[in-house]
Amino acid sequence: MSKRKGTTTALPGSTLTMGLDIGYGVVKAVTSDRVVTFPSVMGHARELKFQHDEIAQRHPGDQIGDDDGTWFVGDLAQAQLPPGELLRLRGRTANEAVMGNVFRLRLAKVAIGKLLQGQWNRDIVHIRIATGLPVDHMRDAADLKAALIGQHLIKTDVAEIVANVSEVMVMPQPYGTIFANTLTETGEINRHHTVMRTGVCDVGTYTVDIALDDDGEYVDAESGSVESGVYTAHERIATALERDYRQKMPFKLVEQVLKTGLFRAAGELVDYSDEVQEALGTLRSATLNLMSEKWKSGATVDAIYLSGGGAELVVKEVFAAYPQTILVQEAQLANARGYLNYARFVARQGSE
Repeated sequence: MSKRKGTTTALPGSTLTMGLDIGYGVVKAVTSDRVVTFPSVMGHARELKFQHDEIAQRHPGDQIGDDDGTWFVGDLAQAQLPPGELLRLRGRTANEAVMGNVFRLRLAKVAIGKLLQGQWNRDIVHIRIATGLPVDHMRDAADLKAALIGQHLIKTDVAEIVANVSEVMVMPQPYGTIFANTLTETGEINRHHTVMRTGVCDVGTYTVDIALDDDGEYVDAESGSVESGVYTAHERIATALERDYRQKMPFKLVEQVLKTGLFRAAGELVDYSDEVQEALGTLRSATLNLMSEKWKSGATVDAIYLSGGGAELVVKEVFAAYPQTILVQEAQLANARGYLNYARFVARQGSE
């Protein structure tokens, strides 16, 4: 799941601009020269009694220390911690400012540590972040901004720096996909994007979000979220596997069944394609119901971008109902890339 490209080096006195998509399933962070992704999961670290160095090298940046102890994050957490010790973001918490944003801040620090891998001595790095929240959670934007802004000591197994986050922009999560198309990578207006009313449907792990942009203006009445997502399919598949094999299966195996329709039992492949299609029914219905509620037949929407980690799981059904749908390339990274475009756009406006 983890993906890394290139190396980001923050020059003294400069500001590192990043698009940060803290999804409920996967964290995506992009800069001008680097992409980092990892599962949005963590748990308190365990002592690794064997292959400590080899495991750390296999999962660089997945260990972080802070006032609450040492944590395994992302792929390392999934590989080394039992399911009962894994903590995940799932919709709104009882106290989002105290609980949810503490979790998001730790994930953000891990992402920054991965982007700046190899920088030590508590160097101060100035950072500008553009990020997002599910459409119906935008009331929490001020609290998220307050959690991210300021100076943060980041101490991981691959970096030790002080991140001075000087600017934070928070937008409805799927708007990143819109900015990935309406703005260029240099933060300029994309003259090739000529449609007036642009919709986006972002199919994530725990929420499906849609947003509508009317010639640069956000239309709140035709934007919204539903607490559904790929996890509904994961849960149904996990239940079927537990029923058949009388044990809880690791998330990684459940995800593999969702992708391939096959489960390897005692070395033999077992066909679960029917169960997978049945499990995906809930996700597809929730997606189409939200789009129908907000956009009706879609006659007034010129183009619909389909993005998010679950986009390919619903594209056939969405396209049948809304033929103007476009499955974006690298759908999981679309929001993060759009956030980066927008942050550059704001920076350009400020410099003119």
